[in-house]
Amino acid sequence: MNKFREPFTGYEYHNIGVPLNTAVKMLNGVTEDEGLLNNPAVTNHAEKGKFKVPTLRNVAVTEPYMHNGVFKDLQTVIEFYDHMNSNSTNHPLNRETGAPWESPEVPGTVAYDLLDVGDPMTNDQVEALVCFLRTLTDRRCEHLIQQKGIDCN
Repeated sequence: MNKFREPFTGYEYHNIGVPLNTAVKMLNGVTEDEGLLNNPAVTNHAEKGKFKVPTLRNVAVTEPYMHNGVFKDLQTVIEFYDHMNSNSTNHPLNRETGAPWESPEVPGTVAYDLLDVGDPMTNDQVEALVCFLRTLTDRRCEHLIQQKGIDCN
C-alpha cells in the first residue's frame, strides 16, 4: 500500500444526493455538477453526479462540506445523511436554512441503497458522531478546533 494514501476513506465515488449550492450556481451559471461524468475518460452515464468520498481525517476543520460547499457545519452534514435514510423523520429541516432539505442536484444516480442503512439518528446520536469525528483531527490541525471555538470536552 502507498504510505502516502490518506486514511479514513474508501477511495470510492458515490452520488449521495447533495443538493445544488445555489450560491455557486449564481456565480458561474452551472445548473448541475455532473461529477465523474465531467472527466472526458468517463462515458458511462451511471457515473453522473458521483464524487470521490473524501477522507474523514481533519473533517472537523475542512468546511464548507460536500463537493460544492453547500453545508457549512459538520452537524448539518450528519443530519443530511440521516435525512437521506428513508426511515428517518428526526431531521426534516436543514438546520442552516430552517427550510426542508433541497432535492438532489443529480437525482438519477443517488445511491439510496447505501444511504438507506441503519436506524434514524436522535439528536444525541448526531452530537456524539460529530464529537467522534472531531477526534480524527491530527496534531497539525488541532489548533483550528480551538480557534473555531469548538468545545471538545
